[in-house]
Amino acid sequence: MSDPTLFAPAPAPLKADKPVPAAWAAEMPPTAPVVHGAVIISAIETAWREIRRRFDGVPDICVTTPPTTGAQDPTKCTALRTGRRFERYGHLTMQLQVSSGTLGLGGRPMMEGLLHHAAHGLALTRRIVDVSGGDRRWHNKKYGSLAREVGLVPPARAAKVIGRGRCPLPDSEAEKWAEVIAALDATAAVQLKATIQAVAPPRGGRSGSRFAIVCECTPVPRRQQVTPHFYEQGPLLCGLCLAKFRPADSVVLSAQAAGEDL
Repeated sequence: MSDPTLFAPAPAPLKADKPVPAAWAAEMPPTAPVVHGAVIISAIETAWREIRRRFDGVPDICVTTPPTTGAQDPTKCTALRTGRRFERYGHLTMQLQVSSGTLGLGGRPMMEGLLHHAAHGLALTRRIVDVSGGDRRWHNKKYGSLAREVGLVPPARAAKVIGRGRCPLPDSEAEKWAEVIAALDATAAVQLKATIQAVAPPRGGRSGSRFAIVCECTPVPRRQQVTPHFYEQGPLLCGLCLAKFRPADSVVLSAQAAGEDL
């Protein structure tokens, strides 16, 4: 399922004729280790392969990774949707876009988001009109039936703007995807580790540069600065929302968490 062009080898770095002056180097931002796109693509494609095995008629996907690492709630249709679909090797293919920050939100939300788009995929295969509106955000009753087919629970009543677009993954169905969710969580853990390493203290340092962590309070999460050493000692819980503090880059923006589908 992988697009070969996404795995082209990177060009060799050019050798500098002269070393960078120390004054310039001091002003340069540190290079943050990131999760390579191939890791994210592989995790999503593996999960999708299992979805297709269980539900006949779900089309193939092409996964892309955006240049940003920002997090978007994957349970919202617009988080993964690009709207692009095409034929590849003679088969209908949908394009999904997944950032490292979005995957870092956890395996279960990502699984729910993938199943959401699997229902859209069934609509494409069967030529069913499941969304409408100028921006195609209204999910109709036909979409609700397809979502139920893949194990999601459509709402009894349509919501404003998105209709029956918010279809949660119940615990009983999540148990059936336990191994897939665990694999997605493992990849999310790689992203979280990369975020921490990006602000790791210099060798021989005592504490290192501080970085921002936030909770899940709405509409505005609580925020504080900590050192990598302090953060790695154990979970930090917010006394208001009772959620764990996480690096700011891996948390859903407050507007996404509090509002309707963006």
